[in-house]
Amino acid sequence: MRKLSLGMIVSLLLLCLAAWQPAIDSDALAPLPKAAIEQPDNTAQPAENSIEGHGIAWFEGSVAEAFSLAATTNKPIFMYWGAVWCPPCQEIKHTVFKSPEFIAQTKLFIPIYLDGDTERAQSVGEEFGVKGYPTMIIFSPQGEEVTRIPGGIDISRYNSILLSSLDTLRPTRMLVQLALNSPDLLLATDFRQLAYYSWGQDFEALPAGTDPIMFKQLAEQVSIQDPEASARLYLQYLVMLAAEQDEAETGQKADAAPLFRILATPELIIGTWDYLAYYATNITRVLDLDALALASLQNQWQQAMLDLRHNTRLSTAEQLGGWFPYLAFYFAGDEASATLPAAQVAAIRLDAEKANQMTRNAYARQSVVNQISYLLETAGLKDEAKQLLLAELEKSAAPYYFMSNLAALAEAAGSIDESLEWRLKAYQASTGQATRLQWGVSYVRSLIRLAPQRQDEVSQTALALINELTPHQDADGSIHDIFAGRNFRILRRLNTDLHDWQIAADADLLGNFDARLRSLCSQQSKGSTQRSNCQSLLASDRPQ
Repeated sequence: MRKLSLGMIVSLLLLCLAAWQPAIDSDALAPLPKAAIEQPDNTAQPAENSIEGHGIAWFEGSVAEAFSLAATTNKPIFMYWGAVWCPPCQEIKHTVFKSPEFIAQTKLFIPIYLDGDTERAQSVGEEFGVKGYPTMIIFSPQGEEVTRIPGGIDISRYNSILLSSLDTLRPTRMLVQLALNSPDLLLATDFRQLAYYSWGQDFEALPAGTDPIMFKQLAEQVSIQDPEASARLYLQYLVMLAAEQDEAETGQKADAAPLFRILATPELIIGTWDYLAYYATNITRVLDLDALALASLQNQWQQAMLDLRHNTRLSTAEQLGGWFPYLAFYFAGDEASATLPAAQVAAIRLDAEKANQMTRNAYARQSVVNQISYLLETAGLKDEAKQLLLAELEKSAAPYYFMSNLAALAEAAGSIDESLEWRLKAYQASTGQATRLQWGVSYVRSLIRLAPQRQDEVSQTALALINELTPHQDADGSIHDIFAGRNFRILRRLNTDLHDWQIAADADLLGNFDARLRSLCSQQSKGSTQRSNCQSLLASDRPQ
């Protein structure tokens, strides 16, 4: 048995957010605390989904009230956590959440909508172990977590997962223990739940020391009974094995025969699209194939994905994802000098333009335009990606996200001043407390990395960031959200970078920042998680 490594954790997170290529800092996921919350200060936010007057009937009370109602009515809970700027969130909201079948099924649940910028949202997220956007969790009526649903799958799969969760309401953590110790006790629905679990959003579901081979054994056990679940479990094994080898360089190789069978079966390709579209390079690295067989597999993989990329069960953004295996294999080891064939460039442009023209809703475009820009960039059409993003600034519901993409493109091109200018504009344009903190920290960290000599700007912007935070105070005076959830993890990264920068500069540059931090720490309730989190930023070995 081998310990779940950092590389494996990162790969799991990437799988969960496969359709989203973020232009700002992402945050690692942490252990899942208890599935309950005591303070009912936050309320669910239906956001733009409700403007049309139909759709999912999101619960309008607090999270605590929702869990109380679930217990008294014996109804399970469907919880969604997202943000306006988040491309995969908009992907889900404008595909899955608009599906009549999915809407009908949510009537069997108490549906909760949480936006990361709402009051106490980060504290709530920390209580439930919700770290990344988007996260979808199903709880039993008693408040026990049952499963987490991944992004990047087709709509019909969301419907089946929701129905399956109603059948047994067996927590995924219990299923993992059965898989490790008594796999013969797993039910047919258990295999599908494990196959469609969002592993990247809950690392505690896999105990420390879990060997990737568990997923291979599960895949073999259910191969006849449920080929689709078997295919997903097998690919999860390969992804974890690749991540483990990144860390330990074990050199273990995997049998490629199941992958050849998947790539020869259109239904299985659609059912595993989130793996096949985004993990081609990782997976092929661990296969037991000679050069000739590997080339054959890559050709089959490329052609199969391109042939199915216009399948109507895939969203517009996911259809574009069908190009990524082709590009990954074509450019492998030669990204700098290789040039795509003219016919393929024309086909990519045609697909991109079609997706651009057919997506009108400003929120839906957040996902589609992000995918188009990433596709163009990956294909070496960076100028076209830039022009697309520039044009989108006037249309986007969250233009600051695309400003960050423009900053990344500028940095890759060596235009440091332009990159920093875009990051500053993105921060200035951002809205919502948690969002502004995230974009502001991204700007400061970019300054430290790209222009550390701009000392006044670094220290003053960092202080302005922490001063801008508007805390939510309870009756006892304790402050929530600043040192909870994503906010705390973002502040922790900023604090580390700032003090490393100060040490490198050999100067006292953060006196005001540290003083403000100590003041905020003193306002946290004694013994609270927020106070402990805050005090961890005031390490004694750092300049005060």
